Amino acid sequence: MNSKYIIIKQLIDLWEVYENEEFEEHSLLRFSEWMAAQIKEQSITNTKYETKYDQNLRSETELYLNKLEPKSQFQEYILRIARFEEFYIRKYLVDLPLNSRLEYLFLYTIEKISKARKTDLINIHLVEYTTGMDTIRRLVKNNFVKELPDTEDKRAKILILTKDGQDLLQKANSRIIEANNAFLACISPNKWKKTLPVLKEINEFHNNIYLKHYDKPFAEISNLMDSLKHLYK
Repeated sequence: MNSKYIIIKQLIDLWEVYENEEFEEHSLLRFSEWMAAQIKEQSITNTKYETKYDQNLRSETELYLNKLEPKSQFQEYILRIARFEEFYIRKYLVDLPLNSRLEYLFLYTIEKISKARKTDLINIHLVEYTTGMDTIRRLVKNNFVKELPDTEDKRAKILILTKDGQDLLQKANSRIIEANNAFLACISPNKWKKTLPVLKEINEFHNNIYLKHYDKPFAEISNLMDSLKHLYK
């Protein structure tokens, strides 16, 4: 292609990206503003243009999400973000001897709290009992964690990190920090920090119900939520 037409081709490609990202009125003025923002963020030179398949897949996802009621959208976005975070964490820990993000969280928690018991780990991270126990057994078997008698409760045992566990956690921590920074790179700290109070309040409300009423039937839990919700308005 003649070099003088390359920029025109780039503009056409960028207009296609702009159409897919912007849902408001398309105009040259808004396009120029969008381009200026992209240049400011230094992302235009690294833009990877989507194939038609990728564009259709993305548009179908957006169509599905936009059809949901606001409450359902809010919950769906939380679930999707959690899946994205799990996906990236696995990528960053791929060459470390950790089978899952949960194994990392258990190691991290054992280091951070005193006298960590098995039920503490399971309750803190809201995992099923069998899943939590299987995870702990793998960590013990791989010599990352060991069990010691609890001097205050002879029936219980506490978990501590071995030297291998400490070394592994140190390596994993640096990877997790890197992953967290990359995960939130798309949004300014001022924005995501504003959502923390909302997420904390939702977590506080449902954490208590989950831990104290886990075995209750749906109708009882529903009544309980209805009676408690006025405390969080």
